[in-house]
Amino acid sequence: MKKQVYTGIANASGALAIDYQHFIVADDEDNQLRIYKRDISDNPLQIISLKDIFAGEILDGEKLEIDLEGAALVDDAYFWIGSHSTSRKGNPRPARHRLFALHIEPDGSGLFSVSRCGSTYIDLIADLSQDSRFKNIEFAKAAVIPPKAIGGLSIEGLAATPDKGLLIGFRNPLVNGKAIVIPLMNPFDVVAGKKPEFGDSIELDLDGYGIRDIVWRKKQQYLIVAGPYHGNNGSDNQKLQKNKLYLWSSQSGRLKVLKKIDLKTFNIEAAFFYPEQDDFVQLLSDDGKQGLQLGFRSLWLKI
Repeated sequence: MKKQVYTGIANASGALAIDYQHFIVADDEDNQLRIYKRDISDNPLQIISLKDIFAGEILDGEKLEIDLEGAALVDDAYFWIGSHSTSRKGNPRPARHRLFALHIEPDGSGLFSVSRCGSTYIDLIADLSQDSRFKNIEFAKAAVIPPKAIGGLSIEGLAATPDKGLLIGFRNPLVNGKAIVIPLMNPFDVVAGKKPEFGDSIELDLDGYGIRDIVWRKKQQYLIVAGPYHGNNGSDNQKLQKNKLYLWSSQSGRLKVLKKIDLKTFNIEAAFFYPEQDDFVQLLSDDGKQGLQLGFRSLWLKI
């Protein structure tokens, strides 16, 4: 296990490897993406403003953060998803209803050129609510409940699939105590303005936890970061609960908890593999409440 601290932000959320030496990460408090060199504990190499890339579709300002939580690479497109949640008090936050994709390429100077891939998709929850297969999940009801309350709505995981789709992982709500995954079969069509095609919902028994992140590892196997659906602040009335890691086969349905890995106080919100390195995962901790004012912790694990 290798530990590292990167500086510049504290609220690391969704992240992806760009190549063997760089990764890109979102901060759920703003609408910017930051590129880091994997082996350098320093400020980001490059900062990307989404407002500049999606002019008129993404704005900056109070209550306009997307609350970016999940990311996945499909072919050459980097997909990102907002939490789709309300505020902590249950007030509407339409800016969080975003799914979009980017192209990221080296520009020859040691930095990267970033461009949009299609448009932002804002109707995910409305489309899920209208699909009769998901009636038992009650998405419309969940969408107006605070994200960390029982039955609230919060998306935190996004993963690629071998057939170029996406898996959307929910931290909340749970269904009969199980975490929810919804397959999106045609993400490129969706960011091109076409209607989504969903697969049947998948329920995963994560011992009462929701999904904090999900990442495709190889073949039909995924790594899942699981954690409580609630705030998990370790208050007098609620013991602090540790995140857990699971390996899941989408083919057999088999779930295996990685019991020997103790994530301690790490508040893991992002997991990703570098190209051709599926035995080592990098995990990023959202440390906004851990006393690291301008930094976030990272773990490298062999699995």
